[in-house]
Amino acid sequence: MKVQSTIYAMIITLMYAIGPAFSQPFGTTAKHIDFQVLKFKPAIGDTVAYEYGFLKVPENRNAPETRSIELAVLRLKAKSPTSRSPILFLSGGPGQSGISYIQEEYFQSLIFNLQQDHDIILLDQRGAGRSTPSLEFPLPAADNKLIFLNEKRAIKLHNEAAAVGFADFKKRGIDIKGYNTVQNAEDLNDLRVALKIEKVNLLAYSYGTHLGLALARLHASSIDQMVLIGTSGPNHMHHLPFSYDKQLMRISALAAQDSVIKDQVPDMILLLKSQLKKLAANPVVLPVKDQRFKRVVHVPIGKFGLQLILRLDTGDSNDFVYFPAMLYGMEHGDYRILQRYVERRYNQFNGGYGSGISAMRQASGATADRYAEIIDQGKTAILGNSINTPDIYGGWQNIDLGDPFRTLFKCNLPTLFISGTLDSNTPVSNVEELLPWFSQARQLSVENAGHEDMLSNAEVQNEIMRFFRKMEPLKRSIALPKPRFVSFF
Repeated sequence: MKVQSTIYAMIITLMYAIGPAFSQPFGTTAKHIDFQVLKFKPAIGDTVAYEYGFLKVPENRNAPETRSIELAVLRLKAKSPTSRSPILFLSGGPGQSGISYIQEEYFQSLIFNLQQDHDIILLDQRGAGRSTPSLEFPLPAADNKLIFLNEKRAIKLHNEAAAVGFADFKKRGIDIKGYNTVQNAEDLNDLRVALKIEKVNLLAYSYGTHLGLALARLHASSIDQMVLIGTSGPNHMHHLPFSYDKQLMRISALAAQDSVIKDQVPDMILLLKSQLKKLAANPVVLPVKDQRFKRVVHVPIGKFGLQLILRLDTGDSNDFVYFPAMLYGMEHGDYRILQRYVERRYNQFNGGYGSGISAMRQASGATADRYAEIIDQGKTAILGNSINTPDIYGGWQNIDLGDPFRTLFKCNLPTLFISGTLDSNTPVSNVEELLPWFSQARQLSVENAGHEDMLSNAEVQNEIMRFFRKMEPLKRSIALPKPRFVSFF
């Protein structure tokens, strides 16, 4: 989605315009936020005034002598006097900047409408965006060309990066045990208190839903209503491999109906299995541009490499529309599309910086039963256990939040779950597992929507606005156009 460059330039200067928040004793939470009022010109409408500041919170509430860290907060005040609860947006990742969403035109369309009768609060969660400290750390140069050849190498790379991160965090005084979803949820409650708000509405996306549910468990009385888009429940942070098999089968069925490619790829699953078998026996070597060192490197791609590539993009409709053409090309010795995927992911994995934000995923973890199910399914799943590699293997030592964090819980909060039928990252089955525990919840199904297609859709936005205004829904389901597959034939 296109970023508005002028807004981006405005946002990245905020740290310098405002400077550090006022000092606090170690481990305490600020009772208020010193906001500065600023203005910017959005992509739509007139100039908008907003408040920007930092909230100080304890880094690790379980450590008696913990230091304070700062969370970046942006608030848009309601345009009209209102008694409605403010809307707090919780972004995904973990690690996405909630504040950066204001750069997106589709997001402006939603929040500026809601701003008519709600305060809007955007937050960079701990360790992310403009909040400090950053969990990014420099990585030394390493020969990581084998990451797409061997699962063990991918895990080794992750663990080596985590070790570098540990050393960097120790030098900077960062306590990685403070960076988990429980501490993150307590930040949200501290923010509510600092803003002197009785209750908040939650608008949450992807990992933000996982965080929102943690807040609902810990501080249900602080929440008015919740909209959860692409839901990851308490025990859903690590994925079931068969959910990705089902997604690939849905993609294959849609491709078989697509006039552009159905003749060349009548059965994408059969073609995929044949290519995985071929790569297991004879990996291919592809030239890619190493953006960090400005050179061409030759990267071997085996069975695991193709599984990993597909796993990363199976839930994104902007990417999976290329899958049939990519596999058809591979069958005929044309690796151009695969090469583009590999180059993008190679540079993502081999950049100059790592991030400790992955510790949040490891801390959320999974129950022993779910881990056993993941391992069992991974033995026969089309994509194996690339679904959870390297996340499932840790790397950040003993930071697990324990099974009480992962248990289902009864919730009486008015909740709107929004799910895409082509979203393998947070499948519909996640919500189906949660719904019996929610006494005032309903689900909005978005047909043909991938993980990133829901929040930007105008019809979905209209249902979100009606829900927050406590109006009856117009729709129980929304149908997007079927994906149009890409061909180079």
